[in-house]
Amino acid sequence: MKLLQSAFFLLTFCGTASVSFAQTVYGGQIYVNSENFTRQGDLLRIRMKVSYDSSVVGNCESLTFTPVLKTDSTVAVLSSVVINGHARERDAHRTEVLSDARRNFPIVVKDSYAAKRYFIYDTTVPYKDWMPDSRMYVESEETNCQGKKGHVYEDLVLKNVYLHDRSTDTPDPKVRSYNLLNYVQFIQPQGADIDKYRRVGEISIFGNKSLAKLGGGRFNRTVFNTIAYDIKTELQRYGTSLVGISINGFGAPIGNYRRNEGKAMDRSLGLKKYLMKQKLTNRNDLTVGWLAEDWDSISSLVAGSGMNLREAVFDIIHNVDVVNGREREIQSINHGMPYAYMKSFIFPKVYRIKYTLTFRHDGFDSSSAKEYLGLNPATMTLGELYTTAVSYKKGSREYNDIVDLTARLFPDNAEANINAAGVALTRNDVTLAFKYLKRWETYPNAYCNMGLLYLSQGNLDKAEVYLKMAKAAGVAQADRALAELMMMK
Repeated sequence: MKLLQSAFFLLTFCGTASVSFAQTVYGGQIYVNSENFTRQGDLLRIRMKVSYDSSVVGNCESLTFTPVLKTDSTVAVLSSVVINGHARERDAHRTEVLSDARRNFPIVVKDSYAAKRYFIYDTTVPYKDWMPDSRMYVESEETNCQGKKGHVYEDLVLKNVYLHDRSTDTPDPKVRSYNLLNYVQFIQPQGADIDKYRRVGEISIFGNKSLAKLGGGRFNRTVFNTIAYDIKTELQRYGTSLVGISINGFGAPIGNYRRNEGKAMDRSLGLKKYLMKQKLTNRNDLTVGWLAEDWDSISSLVAGSGMNLREAVFDIIHNVDVVNGREREIQSINHGMPYAYMKSFIFPKVYRIKYTLTFRHDGFDSSSAKEYLGLNPATMTLGELYTTAVSYKKGSREYNDIVDLTARLFPDNAEANINAAGVALTRNDVTLAFKYLKRWETYPNAYCNMGLLYLSQGNLDKAEVYLKMAKAAGVAQADRALAELMMMK
């Protein structure tokens, strides 16, 4: 583990943010926040704060915490940290004292007031071009008192990795020093869904023997009970109501395609009828769909696997249609060994049900919002987050951190990304600002902040073009920024 052991770093890193926004992993028992990704030449440095209650593992048990960076075709497993129970930690310390070998451990700090423990995760890996487009997951692997490995939980922490590229940071002598807070544009988020939040779940079918063997009503009842538990958990929060359910089933290509397609249709219709009868979806939007053979996921899993002849399999998937014998072509490779691998290790991951539950908060005031913000911001709506942000002074740490959080929780919302880019610009982080704005650079509401981005880079011509378009759209900040730009020329 390449983990920084300096107490000085603990103090400085933990003191950089006054508001703590955490994603949860391992069933909500471990909190991950203050994630920071910095490119330093040929290395990518990953830092984060990991908090947990001392009861997260039993006295003689341990839990291995492993961050993983992924795209659809590439994986990078980062250094692991072992969280030990009290007895196991004592034994590990005794072994360390008696052994001549030196090992690195994270510094774990106890917060007596909050009854929490935390460590600062800090590691470096070789930088790869795909990493800025990756997602970050955390794998949590249990070990019991006998040392036997148990279940491995995988949780999505970040849908987008926002990378601070320090390898190209060079000051431009043409750029004057000025306060961008006077010019950046912050926009009230728009859209029909800004007052809603979603909870996503997944049910493995192939890997769940009891579920895989069930059919008809028993299968539907098992799925219903799983979803109903999640709904009940959310509805225990004051003022929360369910407004929509979307369920999608994904099948594996085992057997005849037409038969699989028919079974998928029957199963989706049967599940929808069953759920409607349970009154779970009364006055709520309910959609149920089923994909007979999920070849998109299979393709991604094959590309990221270590199976032999994966390039040949990948080529067949993309060049041979399903109805023209795709599965048969794969079976013919190397006496069927790649296909056997896929049946054992690829198809089980594909055969699953994914569901999205949409909720709304009613009677949600500012004090409730701030309480949720400290406990679980992922259950807040975009509208609630923005309303909470503007209750603080613009440019304050609280305001900046909440606005930045909205883009991370709602990466598909234009206003959330444009606002987060504005915060990044005020922090002189042009690389991060561009990451937020890249997708929206032709969006009229982004013109002002795009102009300021180019202004910060010293590209005065492009800055002038965007700021003039923003001024024509009536953005007062763009008018003031143009005046500043003219003074630079």
